[in-house]
Amino acid sequence: MKEVLILILPLASMLLITYLLLQHFFNKAVKENEKELIAYKNQTLLPLKMQAYERAILFLERIDPSNMIIRAHKNGMKASQLHVELLKIIREEYTHNMSQQIYISPKSWNELIKGKEETIQLINTSINQQNQNSNAIELSAKIFENIAQIKMSPSEKARKLITKEFQNSMKNNN
Repeated sequence: MKEVLILILPLASMLLITYLLLQHFFNKAVKENEKELIAYKNQTLLPLKMQAYERAILFLERIDPSNMIIRAHKNGMKASQLHVELLKIIREEYTHNMSQQIYISPKSWNELIKGKEETIQLINTSINQQNQNSNAIELSAKIFENIAQIKMSPSEKARKLITKEFQNSMKNNN
């Protein structure tokens, strides 16, 4: 029995040491894989995410009524023509940027949609406050008047919220 114990004790010690060494190397390999995954994520996904947020902000900037009116207004244009043109710009800009929702948080994407919808609502409300013979300058003035009543355009409000969320996500990412 004593001879069996003399053989089993060193063997058990060797098995324990082998197990601990293998566990150590396995944990080290897992940590290295995690580091590689984080590096890959930062190298490939982070630039895509940043670009998506940039495009979201650019979208909101381009659908801001003050920017759209400057681009869409033509001399002699009727209010109804400007109204149609503004809605067309919003639709085209949105269609062009829809794919960015893959890289943007759902909260930011919802803010973008809310900014778009509220901008459309603001434009529709403004045209409904005009008579049928109004020109584009009168509609533009009404849009700016309605924005002044709410203090900040819907797209500007959405831009601020999305920018803040992006900055917070970058802080949490590091």
